[in-house]
Amino acid sequence: MKNPLVLLLSLIMTLSIPSLLRADEPPPGQIGVAPSMFEIAIGQNPVNESVRIFNLKKTPTTVKVEVYNWTLDEKNEVKLLPPDKQSLERWMLINPISFTVDPGKSQVVRFSIRPTAKPDPGEHRAIIYFVEQPATANADSSKALEILFKLGVGVYGYADPVKHSGVLNTLSFDKASSSIVADIANSGNVHTRLKGNYSIWKKDAFPGIGAAAKFADTDKKEKQPAGLIISGQINQTPVLPGSRRTLSTQIPLPKAPGSYIVAVNGSIDGKTVEKTFIIAR
Repeated sequence: MKNPLVLLLSLIMTLSIPSLLRADEPPPGQIGVAPSMFEIAIGQNPVNESVRIFNLKKTPTTVKVEVYNWTLDEKNEVKLLPPDKQSLERWMLINPISFTVDPGKSQVVRFSIRPTAKPDPGEHRAIIYFVEQPATANADSSKALEILFKLGVGVYGYADPVKHSGVLNTLSFDKASSSIVADIANSGNVHTRLKGNYSIWKKDAFPGIGAAAKFADTDKKEKQPAGLIISGQINQTPVLPGSRRTLSTQIPLPKAPGSYIVAVNGSIDGKTVEKTFIIAR
């Protein structure tokens, strides 16, 4: 067999990906996409946006564009749905739908949302997949494995009136799995997220929940104070309208014996979330 074995890695960068899955600077040797998510007000007038695809490989890459209606299943994994008269992908025009990007270059992909019917109030979703195509024409028989990427960009269209109604029922710490566990219900007509960060402190150096927020923000480059061990982003998987989900964020607790405080600073639909957990090792 001269054709290489193709391994398809699916990176749903903004959905169940707390990380997502953000399209900042992708690792070398991959394909990147920015922005990684769109939240767009829609009505009966056209809306135009664009996505840029980056090729950080050392060889040209050919990409095919696909768009689907979607939801999340009980495991918070993307589930593709057939189109219906109110699904966003039926109203989207994309150009180009196939292209080749040279090494170190980028390609702009434009899309337009043009509803053919009055959008119902609330959220309309689509996912744009950028699927790297195998280079079969130049397949090298000495190559055993060709790694391809499938990048997903979530598109959320909001039609008025929009209702935000996410509720954090409980926020707890599961010691067995070293995880922060959030129970979230959403009775609104658009998705909600628990946005924020966690930080782990030596107990005797904890500055208080308010001060912890400043240093838990992973986008800021503040000098770490004494006692702060690590900080990171909590799971930001969306909770879709009319659903209830339990979301876990596994955290790297220190191995050294001692007392520690895990602090969570965040928000959900404009409501502040602050919580601390005392952990003994």
